[in-house]
Amino acid sequence: MDSDKFDRIVLDLLYGELDELTTAAAKRHMDQSARARDIYAHFRATRQLGVLPAHAPPPEFEDALLEREARILAELPVRHRLGRLVSMLAGYAMRPQLIMGALLLLMIGSSLMFVRARPGLHSAVQVTERGAPEGDVDLVLPLTPPPLKTEIPAPSLEPTPMPASDPAAAKPTEPATAPSAPEAAAPSPRPSSADPVNDGPDPLDQALQIYRARGYIEAERLFERLSKSGSKHAPDAALYAALCARNIRGCGAALAPFERVRTRFPDSGAAHEATWRAAKCQEQLGDADAARLGYESLLRVATHARRAEQALATLGGGERSASQ
Repeated sequence: MDSDKFDRIVLDLLYGELDELTTAAAKRHMDQSARARDIYAHFRATRQLGVLPAHAPPPEFEDALLEREARILAELPVRHRLGRLVSMLAGYAMRPQLIMGALLLLMIGSSLMFVRARPGLHSAVQVTERGAPEGDVDLVLPLTPPPLKTEIPAPSLEPTPMPASDPAAAKPTEPATAPSAPEAAAPSPRPSSADPVNDGPDPLDQALQIYRARGYIEAERLFERLSKSGSKHAPDAALYAALCARNIRGCGAALAPFERVRTRFPDSGAAHEATWRAAKCQEQLGDADAARLGYESLLRVATHARRAEQALATLGGGERSASQ
């Protein structure tokens, strides 16, 4: 056995973990090498020191040590105690864990500044409470077209000039029938400043802007108010209020608002869209029978018939709807 191999097995020899042949070879090497004997002797002495019995301190040792430390700290001057406190705080501040935590918070804060959504932007992909993206775009344009603001020119009351070649042109002619006083005094139908359409921004447009900016809670409050106003935009506002409820609380909480739209505004475009949205939610919640009934009720609606047929085919109810 050479010295390199002895250095590798000396600890195993010390703890008796070698076989008989290797142990005998190591002992022969120690008989021939003074260096090997010194190494083995040092390791054996270290092992003997490690197995010395440990003595437990007396019970009052810890209390006496803490009392002595408090007495020494109380005798220190104020500036020394302040310096000791500052050193302790600096030691905590320089710990790697605290530095890494501060850097992590800084990175998260700076990233939120860059990914903040700007008003007016709207994502076309919505995620349901199950984590699956919905195929439809939640942004539904108002189903009721806005009134057209056109100016109708007032009818001209001047007589039409006669051609010069007409012999009767030199004679003044009287109108066959004079215009009545109400017709002559009637102004042209121009939009007045008191018209509610032109007086400030449209409340529906304001609510839609908040909805597109994902302010669903505030938008739901505005849409609910508009749906109870009795205006022509009430069906659209009720539909958007139901969509806000779905985006805030999920499909389970949106089924009742969708049903209220269908009940309050039957046979309207908002009611058909609410039926479609409710069927999509029921399909995502696993209620295939209720979803199938909603899709089948839309087969007679021209604006939703094609989508309903595709949804029934995906749902596995295409054969049933065809037979009916």
